[in-house]
Amino acid sequence: MFRLTHLAPAAALIAALGAPSSALAAWTAPTTLATSEGANPAAQGAFGGSVITGWLDPSASLFKRTADGFSSPTTLNAADPYEKVWAAALDSNGGAVVLTVRRHKPLQRIRATFVAADGKRGPTRTISDNTHSAAQPTLSVAPDGTAVAGWVWHDPAGWRAQVAIRRPGQATFDRPQTISPPAPRLGKLQPRPFVRVAAGDGGRGVATWQVGGNAALPESPLHVRTAGTDGVFGADQELPDAGGYADVGLAMNAQGEAQVAYLDEHFSGHEGPASLHVTQGPAGAPLPAPQVLSKGGKGTSSGGQVAAAYSADGTATVAWAKPGDEYEQGGTLEVFTRAPGAGFGPAQTLATGALGVALAGGPGDSAVLAWMQETSGHTVHAALRPQAGGPFGAGETISGDAKHALWPSVAMTPAGDAVAAWVTNTSGGGSGHPTAAIAPAGN
Repeated sequence: MFRLTHLAPAAALIAALGAPSSALAAWTAPTTLATSEGANPAAQGAFGGSVITGWLDPSASLFKRTADGFSSPTTLNAADPYEKVWAAALDSNGGAVVLTVRRHKPLQRIRATFVAADGKRGPTRTISDNTHSAAQPTLSVAPDGTAVAGWVWHDPAGWRAQVAIRRPGQATFDRPQTISPPAPRLGKLQPRPFVRVAAGDGGRGVATWQVGGNAALPESPLHVRTAGTDGVFGADQELPDAGGYADVGLAMNAQGEAQVAYLDEHFSGHEGPASLHVTQGPAGAPLPAPQVLSKGGKGTSSGGQVAAAYSADGTATVAWAKPGDEYEQGGTLEVFTRAPGAGFGPAQTLATGALGVALAGGPGDSAVLAWMQETSGHTVHAALRPQAGGPFGAGETISGDAKHALWPSVAMTPAGDAVAAWVTNTSGGGSGHPTAAIAPAGN
C-alpha cells in the first residue's frame, strides 16, 4: 500500500543515477526500476516479489520479479486526466486493486479498478458515497483478495471517516460504511479524521480513525472498529492515551485476529514521553485494553514510527522507533514478538536513529523489517527473521551507493523471499527513483 509519509516533502526532484553496489550477504544489489521521479514504491509479495509505483500519477505500474532483476512496467489502470492514483496493492495470486481520486464535476470521488493476475482489467467504479466529496483514500489487500478501503467524506456537518470492504470473489466493494461522527469544527478550521485500515482473509477488516494531527486541536482517543466475515464494521471503541496524533500500525492474521499498535504523539501544551501501546483480539468483538510495551522521550520524527505484522503461523510482531528527546533524530529500533497464545517477550534492539519503519510477515515465523537512517545522507537497512523463529538477524545496509535512500516498504513472498523498495535521490526529499532489492529465502 502506498504511504503518505508523515511530514515528508513530496516534491519531485532530479536525482543522479549511480552504479549499483556489489551484492550484500543476504540481499541482491539494488535495482533502479525507473528513471522517472516518483514517491512511495510499494513492495509486494506476489509474482515471486514485485513492486507497485505511481502514487499521485494517473496510473499505477507493476514491476514483476524476473530471473535477473525486475520486468519492465505493466500499467494497471487506465490513465485519466481527472484521476490520480492514491493506493494500490496485490493479493497473493497477483490480483490488483488500484484506488484513484477523481476530481471532476459534480464532486470529488474515490474510484477502484480491479486487475486479475493474468492482467485482465475490470471497469473502474466509484466506491465512495457520491452524494458528497471524498478524499485521501487508503487501502489494504489480504492474501485471499479481501480489500479494505478507507477515506474521509465531507457533508455539511463536517468530515467523517468512511470504509468499504470487497470480499473475495466480489466484482467491487460493498456499499461504504460511515464509521465516525462529523469532526467538530474549530473556528474556521475543519479538521479531518486520520483513517487507517488493514484487511484480513475471509472479508475481515480493521479500521482506526482519530481527529488530531494539529496543535490547535485537543488531544483525543484513537477509535477502532473491526469487521468479521460478514464485512460489517462493529461498534466504535475508544483506545486511550493516543495524544494529539497516534502513529498507528495495523495488522490482521489468517485466523481473524486484529492487532493495533500506536505511538501517542503529543503537541504544545501536552508535551510528555511517548509510549508504545498494543492491543489485539478477534475481529468482530471488542479489543481488550491496550498494554504499554515500551516508553520513550517526547521527540518525534518523519515517516512511520510504528509497524505491526503477523507471520503465517500467527506470530505477532510490533516494531517502533523509540523516540528520544530530540525531534527529527530518529529513535532506537525496538522489536517485540508474541507467539500465538502467549504474551510479548522483551524488546530486541536492532539500531539507533531509525526512521520510516516498515514490517511484513512471511511463511512460518519469518518476517522482514526495514528502516532508514540519516548520517551524511540517508541509507535503507533491513533485518530478517527465519521461518523457524528466533530473533531477527543483524541489520544490513541494502541501499548501495545512493546519496539518499528513503521511505522503505517491505513484503514477503509465500516462498519466504523478502522484497524491499524505496526511493533514491540527491536531495533528501520525498520523491526519487524507485529502487528495489530481494533477499532470497534461506540466506
